[in-house]
Parts: sequence; structure tokens; C-alpha cells
Amino acid sequence: MTALPACETLNLRQDQSRLDITFNRPSQRNAINSVMAREFSQVVDYLAGTPSLRVVTLRGAGGHFCAGGDIKERRNMADEAGGVQAIEQRNADVGHTFLRFARLPQTTIALVEGSAFGGGFGYACLTDITIVTHGARMGMPETRLGVAPAQIAQWVVRRIGLPRARQLALTAERFDGATAYYYGVGQYLCADDEADNVLEAVVAKVQACGPLACAATKRIMNAVDEGRETELIELAGREFGQLNGGAEAREGQSAFAQKRAPVWEIAQ
Repeated sequence: MTALPACETLNLRQDQSRLDITFNRPSQRNAINSVMAREFSQVVDYLAGTPSLRVVTLRGAGGHFCAGGDIKERRNMADEAGGVQAIEQRNADVGHTFLRFARLPQTTIALVEGSAFGGGFGYACLTDITIVTHGARMGMPETRLGVAPAQIAQWVVRRIGLPRARQLALTAERFDGATAYYYGVGQYLCADDEADNVLEAVVAKVQACGPLACAATKRIMNAVDEGRETELIELAGREFGQLNGGAEAREGQSAFAQKRAPVWEIAQ
């Protein structure tokens, strides 16, 4: 058994057969930077090697789930050593972490409060069970930033279907917890002040089921649409790398930082 990783950006609390993971960059609404991405990957490796754990909860500190990728860090990616290829590889690495997380034998449960955008919205669609509060605010803002929702796209499509996923990605519209529940993002909807109680009730239901039966059920259900995950990860990495290194992404991310509307150049 591997040791529970020491993390800067994640709070980890293990209690018998349960691991609680809390995104912990509250001043940034728990946005995902490179450190968090690396640490989350290490936690996934730990879970894959620790079959005695059977329930994993995922939530955010400070009243927000996860605001997505750290835009300030992303703006500097195109100027880093390695250029586009390095961006592609980093993006694909995130995709492989998502895939390993989806294939874990443990039952995974997300509690979504406050912001859940971009990668945070991806995590909300990735867990086996998702609880959303009425006060949650979600969306896929990537196209408004001049990039694509690369590695979360396949998981959003699987959760809510292609037509709805296209709508949300191509409009970058935001929506609340009740709408997310209606779309099928979450299986449970609750008042903000009932979130902890609902989470504990759902965990108790899972723990009342057979752990080997739950793991086998996940393997069977995951096999229904297995086959193209790795191919999609590499495609998404290439597309993201090309976009993030281009003028459109620079404009979109600069506009976000400057709190103005982006001005898009139309290809001739």
C-alpha cells in the first residue's frame, strides 16, 4: 500500500474506508493550478493502490467547489519552454488523470457548492454520484476564453448527452444548481444549508452496499462505452495545445483578466 500523499492544495482526511478530498485554494475559488493537478494525480494513484478504501468524497473549501483552470497560470503557458507540445502533453496528462479517476473501484461522490466551472464542472460530471446545491453556479466558459473544454468534453457528453453538452460549450452560458439537476449533472439537489447532511446520507447508502459488488458494478458499467478514451484524450490535448498557443486564446484570457468583452478576429 502506498502512503497518503502530502499535499499543499488538497486537504485529505481518511477515516477507515472513506477518503474526503477538499480542493483547498479558497482565495482562488479552488482554481486548478499545476500543483493541484499533480497532487490530484498522486491521490488517484494512491486510491488505485488502496482497495481498503471504498468511498471518496470531493468538495471545495470556502464555499466553492472548483472554479476551473487557473487562468493566470494558463496565460503564461504559451511562453514556457517546450511551447505547444508541452501544453499538449500537460493537457493530455490531465485527461489521463480524469480517466484513471473514472476507473477507480471506489464509489466517488462530489458535493458541488458555489463555483464549478471548466475543470471543476468536469469533476462534477466525472464522479459516480454528484450532489448539487441550489446556490451552485456552473458552466463551460472555455470557448469564451478562446480555448476548448478539451479534457472535460467527453465526460460532460457522457453525463448529460451530446446535444446539451454542445449547447453549454458553444454558448458558455452559466446556470444554477436547479438547472444542473434538470440537465442531469447531479443526481441529488439540496438547499445550501443541507449540503453536509445530504452528503452524509448518500455516503451511508453507499456504505450499506457490498464493497466488492459496487466495484464490480462500476467495472461493468464503465465497459459499456470503453474503447476510445485514450484516443479522445490525445485529440483533446492536441486541440487545446494549438488553441492555447494562439492569438485567440491570448485575447480571451487577456479579456478575462481585464474584465472586458473579448474582441475576436474572424478568419478570412
